[in-house]
Amino acid sequence: MRNPSLIFCLLAVSLTSQASIQPEMRNPEEHRLIAPVSQERLQNEQCGLATYYDYGHITANGEDFNPKDLTAAHVSIPFDAWVTVIDQHTGAFVEVRINDRGPWIDEHIIDLTPAGMRAIDPKNVSDIRMVCIYWDEVG
Repeated sequence: MRNPSLIFCLLAVSLTSQASIQPEMRNPEEHRLIAPVSQERLQNEQCGLATYYDYGHITANGEDFNPKDLTAAHVSIPFDAWVTVIDQHTGAFVEVRINDRGPWIDEHIIDLTPAGMRAIDPKNVSDIRMVCIYWDEVG
């Protein structure tokens, strides 16, 4: 005969372990304690999706695209601005320099090189990451 208490306990443990597999979204306020984001950069914040792009071309500022560089594309942040990109699931962050334009897809706020994406997602879990970005005004 089956023991209902044992079955209930096993089910509870199973559900609890499954719930812990899903990463929790962190509050952007928590990231300010983790990543080195200056007070000036906190005034310039944008949250959304980050993707990566990996194809050889000339970037919008005239540089050769290099997938090993920590550079990125953004629609409007000035060229040569340094941006802190913080993964909202893990808190991992990377500093990248804007040298290209894009992405041109709704909800996507930044395109990273493979090196930039690897810095915030070293296990290559996903091609798209939820991030917040912070930058200084240039000029």
